[in-house]
Amino acid sequence: MSYDYKASKSRVDEILSSKTEIVKKDRIPANDSEFTYSNGIKSWVGAIFIDMVGSSDLCKTADEKTARVFRAFCSEIIAILKDDSNYRQIGIRGDCVYSINTTQYRNDLVEMFNSAVRIHTFMKMYRKQLQNFGYEPIKAGIGLGCSEDLIIKAGQSGSGINDKIWIGQAVIDASKLGDKAYRNGIEPIAMSKLFYDNVHEELEKENEEYKTWIKPHKSIEYSYYSNVDFYHCDVIYTDFDEWVKSNV
Repeated sequence: MSYDYKASKSRVDEILSSKTEIVKKDRIPANDSEFTYSNGIKSWVGAIFIDMVGSSDLCKTADEKTARVFRAFCSEIIAILKDDSNYRQIGIRGDCVYSINTTQYRNDLVEMFNSAVRIHTFMKMYRKQLQNFGYEPIKAGIGLGCSEDLIIKAGQSGSGINDKIWIGQAVIDASKLGDKAYRNGIEPIAMSKLFYDNVHEELEKENEEYKTWIKPHKSIEYSYYSNVDFYHCDVIYTDFDEWVKSNV
């Protein structure tokens, strides 16, 4: 047995008794060298999770076609997410593609919303392309969240194995909403209350129709006293969609 539990106890004791310097920053550093095993950075974070609907059925057929479907899905969503220069981490978690962004200003969250709309419109094109190739079409639920989070570097010091951990509600909310969106009557783009509160005024300045396009979702739909648990919408880019209708 190569794992040394006595050394493990010492490492855990050292970590639990160590000091962590928390630094508050307006923006999350783009350079990972600013993160160490003894500090943490607190900043505003936005998260977007794009979750494939019904992927468990797709995975029942683990063949070349399924590989192509997943590869194309991930490739083009990542291409859209990378257009936003505020991204700090883009990744793939199972059947879900996500981006975690620095969001100092409300307009940074508006840009994340625009990415969600662009991805939703792309998915309409992708479904059509899949049908053209004889594949079953797929859908994706898109979740958006934001919060002031603590970001730390975690892993085993000296091993080269490490990653950032995002401690707060942004990733949790976006992940949960991505898993709910486009299912059970919920529209394709879902956002947390805090995300909505920070973007709706800017969106409504651009187009007053957003007042009706984005709808509140309530846990108890017909109760006067129920609270809104999140907001959702089915918004697309019409120019993109019209091009798809004529060219795909």
